[in-house]
Amino acid sequence: MKKRISLSILILLIFSSSELFSKTEIKKNQTGIIKNVLRKADIKNQSEAAEIINYVDDVYGSLYKRLKNNGKLTIYFGPAHGKDNTGEWRGITTERIGVTGLPEEWYSIIYSRKLYNLLKQNKFIEISAAPYYMDVLEGRTDSYHYMKFRNVTENAYNSDAFMIIEMHMNNVSVFQKADGLINMPGIHMIRDCSGRRMLKNIKGSYSGFLTLYNKFDASGFSKKYALNIKKSLEAKGYKANGWEYGAVGDDRFTYYLLFPVSVIYECGFISHPREEEKLRDPYYMDGMVNSHYRMLLKTIHDIYGIDISGNILKGNPKNVRARIELLKLARLTILFMKKGDVSGAVTAVNAMKKYYKNSGTRSTINYYDKIIKRVKKGERYYKKGLAYKKKRKYRKARTYFVRAKRSLDKNIMYSAIKKKYNAALYGNRSSRKKSITSSKKKSPKTVSTRKAIYAAPSRITKPFILSLSSKEELEHALAESLGADDRNIKLISESMKNYKKTYWKKVRKYSKKRKRRIWVWRKKTKDFKFTPGIYIVNLDKKLGVVKAKRVSAVYLDPHKYQNQQYLKNSYFAETIRKKEI
Repeated sequence: MKKRISLSILILLIFSSSELFSKTEIKKNQTGIIKNVLRKADIKNQSEAAEIINYVDDVYGSLYKRLKNNGKLTIYFGPAHGKDNTGEWRGITTERIGVTGLPEEWYSIIYSRKLYNLLKQNKFIEISAAPYYMDVLEGRTDSYHYMKFRNVTENAYNSDAFMIIEMHMNNVSVFQKADGLINMPGIHMIRDCSGRRMLKNIKGSYSGFLTLYNKFDASGFSKKYALNIKKSLEAKGYKANGWEYGAVGDDRFTYYLLFPVSVIYECGFISHPREEEKLRDPYYMDGMVNSHYRMLLKTIHDIYGIDISGNILKGNPKNVRARIELLKLARLTILFMKKGDVSGAVTAVNAMKKYYKNSGTRSTINYYDKIIKRVKKGERYYKKGLAYKKKRKYRKARTYFVRAKRSLDKNIMYSAIKKKYNAALYGNRSSRKKSITSSKKKSPKTVSTRKAIYAAPSRITKPFILSLSSKEELEHALAESLGADDRNIKLISESMKNYKKTYWKKVRKYSKKRKRRIWVWRKKTKDFKFTPGIYIVNLDKKLGVVKAKRVSAVYLDPHKYQNQQYLKNSYFAETIRKKEI
C-alpha cells in the first residue's frame, strides 16, 4: 500500500514539474539544431526558451506572410531621456546640454516628430510607443517623463515589435567648461566630474552623426541599417563621427541585451557650436530624418527582399532561414547565460559556429564566440578553485574564485554566473554582513562646515601656469598669467626664449682604464620652444627660468601654482598693489 502511495506521489510530482516547466509550447516545428540545443539546456529554462523561439518565428520569420495578409511591421519608438521626478529635463540634470543651453530632449522631440510623420504614412508600418510619448509624437504635448531602458524593451515585446528606435543627440559631458562652450578646441577652464577646476588644452572637437546599432543582433539587420544610414548621409555631404566612422556596434546597456534588433540615432553634437547651429536648420533636419526613413525601407529590402515603399507589397522574398536561426541561437545564448546555464549557452554558440560559419554573418558569430570564451575561462578558474577547496587549500581556492569573477565584465548577462562565484568566495558572509549592518542604527548625515581654502601669498619661486593660445604672443600670455609690469615681462620673456632643457643621455665612451668602450651618462641640453599650449614654469629670484614643462591639463590649485588670470594669486600682482598704496 505504501509503495502504491509513493509511486502515485512520484507520478504526481513529475507531472506537476513538467507542467511548471512547459507553460509555453513551441508553435512551429524547429530544426534539429534548435531541438538539440533545447535538449541539452536546463529544463527550468524551457518555457522562456519557447517564448523566445515563438517571438522570433512570428515577428521575423513570418514577416512577408504577415504583411501579405494585411498585417503590420511594428516599430517601437522609445523616448530619449525625459523629465525626472523633480520635473526637470534629464538633459539638464545629466549635462546633456547644447552650447545654447537647450537640453537634448528639445532637439529629440523635433527630430522624432519628423521621423514619426514619415513612418505613420507607410501603410505597412505601425508605430508603438508609451501613451504619454505618443502624445509628444502627435504634437499634443511637449513634455514627457523618463523611461528606463528595461521598460522600453518590455513595452516593445508586449507590442510584438520588429525593432526599437530612439532619437538622440550627442554631446561632450565628461568635462563641462566653465564658460558653457563644451566642445571648442583651445585652452579652457573646465571642471572634472567632482567639480574641481582645471585648465585643459582641448585639441580636437567632437562632431558628426553616428548610429549605434545593437551588437547582439545576430540577424545582422541593425548593423546593415546603420551602415546604410551612414552611406546615405555621407552622399548628402553630412559628416560622420570618427567613432567607427558613423556606424557603431554597441553592447554597453541592458537595452541592447534584452531587445536585439534596435538602433539609436545620434544626429550630431549639440555641444559643438557650429554643429548645433546646423542641427537647428530645418533643411538639415529633413535631410537627416529622410535618410533614417528611406534607409529603413532599403534595409528591409536588402535583408528580406521585401519592398514596402509603396501602397502594394512588392519584391522577391529572400530565404532568411539562416538569419532567423542565428537570431534564435543568439537569444537562447543570452537566456541561458542570464540563468547561469553555461552548458546550454556553450551548446548554442557551438551550433552557431558549426552550422552557420559561412552564412555571411561571421562577425556576429565571432562576437558570441568571444563571450563564450570568456565564460569558459571563468568556469575553468571556478573548477580549479573547487578542487583546491576540496583539498582544504583555501588560499589557493580563493585565488581562483577571484580570477573566475574577474574574467567576466559588468554586463548583466553574467549576473547569475557571478552570483555562483560570489557564493564560492564568500558563502553566506554577505547575507550575514547585511543583517549585522541593518541592525545598527544609521547615523544622521552631517552637513559639511568646511570653510573656503586659504592660499598664502605667492613667492616668486612658486611655479606659475602659463596659458599660450595659438594666436597669442608670448609677452601677452605672460602678462595674462602673471599680471606683471612691462619691464618684468620683458625680462622673463627673454629668459624663456633662451631657456634650454637639460636632460641625461646614456652614451658610449672609450675607457683607457678598462681598455674598452663603456656606457656613461652625459648631461645634454636642447632648445625648448614655447609653442601654443599649457606650461608649468619655475623662476628663480632673478626672474630666470629654472624649469619649464609642457602639460595637457593642470588643476588650478592655488597652493601649488600661481596665476593671475585664473587664480588671482600672482607674486607680481601683489607687488604692484603694494606700490600703488
